Amino acid sequence: MSQAAKNKAAQTENELLSLLGEVVRKRRLALDLSQEELAARAGVHRTYLSDIERGARNITITVLTRLAEALEVRVSRLFRLTEQQSFEKPRKR
Repeated sequence: MSQAAKNKAAQTENELLSLLGEVVRKRRLALDLSQEELAARAGVHRTYLSDIERGARNITITVLTRLAEALEVRVSRLFRLTEQQSFEKPRKR
């Protein structure tokens, strides 16, 4: 894989993590939960949740599943909302 391809893949991954983080934050706020409350429900540390919401963590499917349960949605719903977010934002070229 060329360096340009690796850079593009990393950028795409970072965008995906940022979008997923936005979805988690919006759902948390819709449920009127603090980061502390959601973190406790999901069994993660508050700073870890903060990193997820900022797109700074590459989370495991296990943590994503626990977050989905704590947010009272299915994992598939989080993915759909993330996908919708990606269509709403214009991509930088």
